[in-house]
Amino acid sequence: MTETTSPLERERAARRERMKQHVDSALACLDEIPDPVERELAARVLADELLPDAGRQVKAVRTAAVQELRTERGLKLREVAELYELSVPRVDQLAKGK
Repeated sequence: MTETTSPLERERAARRERMKQHVDSALACLDEIPDPVERELAARVLADELLPDAGRQVKAVRTAAVQELRTERGLKLREVAELYELSVPRVDQLAKGK
């Protein structure tokens, strides 16, 4: 990163790296399984159960964040959209848990 990188940008980059390391660790668990049948079964659990559940949890976090901005801070959809750099319809979807 350059010297012009803000503290917030550095914090976001560090957070992203930590999350990536966790995902990489889950994938590395698959590489540790010597038996191809067991490895495939574990990969299926990751793909079919764990990742979709994580996706639902992420969606809930995003929905709660939008709702917090709307209710506690009184922001309009347009204002939230500007903060998130998303379209107003997408923010509306997030607010509705979609």
